[in-house]
Amino acid sequence: MTTDGMESAVRIAVQDPSKDAESDEPVRSGPVIHTPDYTVVVPVTGELLDPETGVNVRRLLQTAFALATDNDGQVLLLGLATVDDEASLTTVREFVETDEPNTPASTPALEFVDERQSQLARIVDIAQDLNPNVLVKATVRVVTDATRGVLETLGSGSEMAVLLLRGTSLDEGWFLSRSTIDAVLNEAECDVFVENLGTPGGNNALYIPDVEGHTVASLAESEAEAIESILLPVGTGPHSALAAEAARAVAKAADAPVTVLHVVDPDASGRSRGEAKDLLKFTEYVLGPEVTVETEIQEATDTTEVIVEKAQTHDFTTIGAPEQKSRLEHLVFDPVQQTLTQRNDVAVLMARDSDQAMRSLYYRWEQGMDAMGDGNGFD
Repeated sequence: MTTDGMESAVRIAVQDPSKDAESDEPVRSGPVIHTPDYTVVVPVTGELLDPETGVNVRRLLQTAFALATDNDGQVLLLGLATVDDEASLTTVREFVETDEPNTPASTPALEFVDERQSQLARIVDIAQDLNPNVLVKATVRVVTDATRGVLETLGSGSEMAVLLLRGTSLDEGWFLSRSTIDAVLNEAECDVFVENLGTPGGNNALYIPDVEGHTVASLAESEAEAIESILLPVGTGPHSALAAEAARAVAKAADAPVTVLHVVDPDASGRSRGEAKDLLKFTEYVLGPEVTVETEIQEATDTTEVIVEKAQTHDFTTIGAPEQKSRLEHLVFDPVQQTLTQRNDVAVLMARDSDQAMRSLYYRWEQGMDAMGDGNGFD
């Protein structure tokens, strides 16, 4: 297995043994990663390493950098190497323990992990070129189950976030079973961001097709489409504040304005309309003075239709995750967030707050009012 150059900086982590396995502890190679105040974990699957998929990896990296920069943190690229069984895990674990050089007799599992390590090292190099001011580290995690591998990496760290990409194997689940994204949204004890990058091969593509030459540009040669406008639909849900913070991070990184949108029912009371205006004012407060903000209230009976239509006129949309509902409620109707993240003509970042009560917009509003005394700053 390669140990020279950049590849040696990409650690190898082996999934914790199952309860039936005989090994006592997970094995990791390379230096121990120092955990800073905030770490954005980006799981990297095979689709992100294959230029033929047209996945916008640069856009994904830019989002991770924006979130890390806004929180004075770092980015951890988590390369998932999925093997078939516990025996393959044991092979890799024994190799890491002995740290023997790769030989022609290496097993397919070792060759696969070696390839992942080399691929991830190249992405680290490119990522560091994209933004040399953000520390980027990488780990190849060898797993039999991607969901378990991601959740084990996240642990219970409150000063951690994970950025997941729709349209990859992490978004796939068998009949009546949850995908990795669904499981992480439900179980992770940290902030979760789920990004939908739009149409592969289209305006939001990473690997830009060379039409004349019938070729596809490499990661290093391609560029992500610039973000020139951001939509932030807000409500009183528990994840809206984190979505506003994410919009702030992306807006500052891209130097793009943010349109804050709130939809009210045409029959809304005067009190509800007043609360809507206050909500927009506080969202401006969360976005901060460095971001150009425009606020908008629209009347409509169909909130989803309005937000989707507005999202199509912006380069990027950030929105809070839906509140937890029963399976029956989800069968009856799809929340606006689900509708947005399943479309291929918009780029969407959905935020799920790990501490819903402490970061709700109303709570932050109250904190802001206390900080400014009588709250006249919102007038």
